[in-house]
Amino acid sequence: MPVNLLKLPFLVSGFVVTELDYQELFLLSKCSRRTYYLVEKARITVPKINFQFEKCDGYDTIVVKAGTDKGRFYITSVKHVSELDLEEVRNVEPGLDSETDKNIETWYEEEQSRYRNVTRFRHRIKRTSEPMAVQKETQDYINSIFHYSGTHNLDISMECEGPLPNIKNVKYLTIMDDAVDTQILTNVLEKYPDIRTLAVFSEIIGDIPNDSPLFQVQSLSVKPRCGPHFFHNFTGRNLWLICVTLTEQDIIQFLHKWIANEAYHNLETAIIRAEPTFRINQNLIRESIEFEEYDSEEPEKRPKSYISVDAPFFYYPSPRAREAYPLRNDEYVEIKRNTDGKRAFLAIYPGAVRFLVPKD
Repeated sequence: MPVNLLKLPFLVSGFVVTELDYQELFLLSKCSRRTYYLVEKARITVPKINFQFEKCDGYDTIVVKAGTDKGRFYITSVKHVSELDLEEVRNVEPGLDSETDKNIETWYEEEQSRYRNVTRFRHRIKRTSEPMAVQKETQDYINSIFHYSGTHNLDISMECEGPLPNIKNVKYLTIMDDAVDTQILTNVLEKYPDIRTLAVFSEIIGDIPNDSPLFQVQSLSVKPRCGPHFFHNFTGRNLWLICVTLTEQDIIQFLHKWIANEAYHNLETAIIRAEPTFRINQNLIRESIEFEEYDSEEPEKRPKSYISVDAPFFYYPSPRAREAYPLRNDEYVEIKRNTDGKRAFLAIYPGAVRFLVPKD
């Protein structure tokens, strides 16, 4: 038997609201002004709000998800369409306004969980209004019902053809799919000047100047093939390069500049993987620097481990995605900066270099 949620005492209705998932909270808030205030009054918050700008059925679409330490959870999505299907009669926000520029589509989809497949309800809002205005409206509304004032994560698919999303306070940005030319990359960095973390999964077309703001991003991850200038010109804190065309001399130059304090003053983490066909000559690099090997009889001379807190080494960053590197082993050698004695720990593998600088 259906129960009118609004006729229940707030203590009861508020408890019911807190048991809803993020998508259900969003849809409930859209039913009427009274349900909006009910959701708002419950003061449910989210750790992080994520926006994904992607293609759906040929249309640019913004997908909104709640980011938690357990993953990302669907809230809503908005598809920017040129016109609405008049056969669709489900109008969004019937109790809040009389706009006719939006419809909602619903469906069920299967998601694979750890032990079984789960069928989940999904919805999507279709809008014909100007996309930039709709995106701002969506962000403001989500922030309002979840009392959110923090930074936002934004994933941008290069398959989208419209202007860059009108999302404010973006600190973590991911570029995905197809390829991205250097001009678009510059436009992205100008559109979102406060980015702290940038992950590039798209092939980069064109040459990037040495003074590009790309190299000034505090945490940078690049998956496609790139050259050694990506780490030679980096001035940020955390760097992860997955496929670099390089030589041992490039690595030696990198280490010498850090030791002499000529560059990389703020560097904390650098993970550099060579292209698959190249094998690093570990002895050649070791012969070019002074270092101290691990002494198992005095393990306390080193930190137990190094934890990368802000490095963009994971596609969905969360507290669980902070990688810990044990340092009390023969894998790492210790090197020091000449000017101030700052320590770093270096591990050299046939296909990669790992360079870690503890803050202490």
